[in-house]
Amino acid sequence: MKTWTAAILSAGMMASCSAEDWRREPMEQLPTVQGLLQIDHVGTSGYGLFVAGHFIAELESFSVLISSALPAADSVQYVLVKIATGGGSCPHLYRLVDLTPGRNPYLTGEFGNCSAVPVFRMDGETIAIDFSDFAKSKAQTFLYNPKRRHIVRFAQTKGARK
Repeated sequence: MKTWTAAILSAGMMASCSAEDWRREPMEQLPTVQGLLQIDHVGTSGYGLFVAGHFIAELESFSVLISSALPAADSVQYVLVKIATGGGSCPHLYRLVDLTPGRNPYLTGEFGNCSAVPVFRMDGETIAIDFSDFAKSKAQTFLYNPKRRHIVRFAQTKGARK
């Protein structure tokens, strides 16, 4: 009986903590084809990703910023989000936000080779993210297929950008 009581009290305490009103501080905003993409600092080490006011994901990190967007101008459909890990050996990772009209917003998993300045570009119907050499990591290209909503490491690239 004591175990059940402890479990119920513990669950109630956790629900109370998660329902607590965390202070939200807008960090960055970007108009997109699906509405305003906003990154808010939430709590102590969390970031909320919102599109048109709708919650998409919570990212725990040292900082989360918009790195770049495709296509440029008022019709942004793909956003590259930089996640600063706070670590020296791999200070930066990335996630891609796909805001294709008529589909729910999609956020990929983390990827990258820790480099701070990737080149974000269209390659036909595919999105390519090129990373230069970083410390012991070789230059790499990651490809995102918008139809399948899948990202893969393509290969190590030759002639790393400096």
